Amino acid sequence: MIRQAVSLVFCAVLSAIPTVTNATPTVLLGSDYLETTAGTAFMGAPFVGVPIGPGSTDTIVHRMANADFPSGVGSSTAPIPIELVALNLVSAVPIDLGAGTNFYYITLQSARGGPASLGTMTIKLNAADDGLPGTPEGTFDSFFDVFFDIRVGSLAGPIVSSNDLILANSGAQWDANPAPGTVVVTGGVGAQAANLHNGKTADQLDFFPLFISEQEAGVAVHNVVPAAVPEPAILLLAAFGLAGLGMSRRNRAYAKSAASTSRRRTAE
Repeated sequence: MIRQAVSLVFCAVLSAIPTVTNATPTVLLGSDYLETTAGTAFMGAPFVGVPIGPGSTDTIVHRMANADFPSGVGSSTAPIPIELVALNLVSAVPIDLGAGTNFYYITLQSARGGPASLGTMTIKLNAADDGLPGTPEGTFDSFFDVFFDIRVGSLAGPIVSSNDLILANSGAQWDANPAPGTVVVTGGVGAQAANLHNGKTADQLDFFPLFISEQEAGVAVHNVVPAAVPEPAILLLAAFGLAGLGMSRRNRAYAKSAASTSRRRTAE
């Protein structure tokens, strides 16, 4: 009876101790705001990004679902659906892609109501989040079936041709924390969702790719990094420029007024 009583007390004590569970790490859904970098090319010609904002963003990827790591560090997520929702490029030099020598632009067909550029992404967690920007937590593979238009003269210029291609990436690195100067969006829904989530738990991670090189052999290469906000020095120069413009206008107005006064006095 004594042993039974002790056993009952022991079981009661164990049941009173809260159970500790290890939550599955999760990359939260959101959007990636990217800018095109050197090495980007289409049909052998160099192309550069046309910023559409925020910051230097010319490319936006929407991750449409959370990505769970079933076994924590060392595991990969199941493929999640992604969409390329913005892509704005221009040839770095005048070329001829069918409508004479000119600057040619690449835009998405979805921007005019055409088919969406969809794909998948598989994310791997190689290390626990250390809270430091620029030190990758893992790698990821991705691909898009990109439906694009080639336009001449401007982003809204006449469409020379429309086509699709597969852009694939393997082994790009990602970090859970934005580097200084990176575009950060904390609100928004749908295609232009947040890339930095407030109020997330310790097992919920944000996603910032460090560098992506997507390619279709012999056709296209698209290199991107996280988009940047304008440098403070650039903003300061812009402010000085506006101030100088205002001062120049005031000086011209003063000079005109002084000349007019002088002519009146001469006439008198």
